[in-house]
Amino acid sequence: MHPSVELVLNHDSDDHGSLADRVAPLTDEFRLWELMSHYNWDEGFEIPLAVIRHPRCDRALALRLFWDLDDAAKEYLGSDTTDFGASYAPYDAEEAARVEEYCRILTEGLRHGRFPLGRNSFDTGFFGTDDPTLTERQRKLRAAKTALARRDYDDAFLHPAVAVA
Repeated sequence: MHPSVELVLNHDSDDHGSLADRVAPLTDEFRLWELMSHYNWDEGFEIPLAVIRHPRCDRALALRLFWDLDDAAKEYLGSDTTDFGASYAPYDAEEAARVEEYCRILTEGLRHGRFPLGRNSFDTGFFGTDDPTLTERQRKLRAAKTALARRDYDDAFLHPAVAVA
C-alpha cells in the first residue's frame, strides 16, 4: 500500500478534524481508488466525502462508490430526500448531514457529468454490449439487464467508465 494512503487509513482516532485534510495531498486517481479499496465504512463518511470532493476523483471511482462500495447513494437516489436523513438517525447530526451531502454530491455529480474520465476503469455491468470479449449470450444478458436498470436509473449511472490513456 502506498504510504500516503496508509497515512489516511491509519489516523489517530482522536484526530477526526484532520481526516479530510489527509485526503487532499493524494495526487492521483489511483491513490483515491486504493484508499477507498481499503477504507472501513464503519468509520463514517468524512473520508468518502473528501474523496468525491477531490479534483482527481474520476468517473470510474464515483461509479464504483455508487454501485459497489456503499448503498447510501443508491438509497438516496431512490428516496424522498426529505426523509432520507431519518434512516441515518443512529448517527449524530453531524455525521447524518455528512452522509446526506456525500449522497447528494455523488448522485448529482454522476448525473451531471461532473466527474471526469481518468485512468481508472469501472464496468457497471450495463451497456458495453460492443465489448469483443463478451459472448453473444453475454451481450443479450447485458442488454436485458440494461433495459431493466433504465427503469430506475439514468444512463449516467449505468454507462461503464473506460480509462483514458
